[in-house]
Amino acid sequence: MVLIKEFEITTGRDSLQCITSAVKETIKESGIINGIVTVEVPHTTAGVLKITSCGKEVTDDIVREMRRLIPARINYYHQDSPENAAAHIKSSLFGTSVSLIVKDGKLLREEKQNIYLAEYDGPRNRTYCVCVTGE
Repeated sequence: MVLIKEFEITTGRDSLQCITSAVKETIKESGIINGIVTVEVPHTTAGVLKITSCGKEVTDDIVREMRRLIPARINYYHQDSPENAAAHIKSSLFGTSVSLIVKDGKLLREEKQNIYLAEYDGPRNRTYCVCVTGE
């Protein structure tokens, strides 16, 4: 059995938005008990991350550190904009998808781990896909 669903989301600049509930709902809708769920964003300046969310401080720290490690600056060869060039680099380093195990109809994860759509540019209207495969 395979179920693929597409979702739309509006993002802010350099933001993380929790999409765990949509992933869990898709797993439930699929009826799959054991398998794999993959979440992917088909954009080159966004990504998907699995992170611990013990409060807004954690996501704020992640966004702040990404900006520090890969700042928007004018000396990139990519000429679209400094922010856009940095966004492409973040996406390539941090990835555009995550895959997780589905066991007994639920995500196999620590209780405080969640799935986030990471906007490295924005604000934008984004699409992400959830694919559940299994039995």
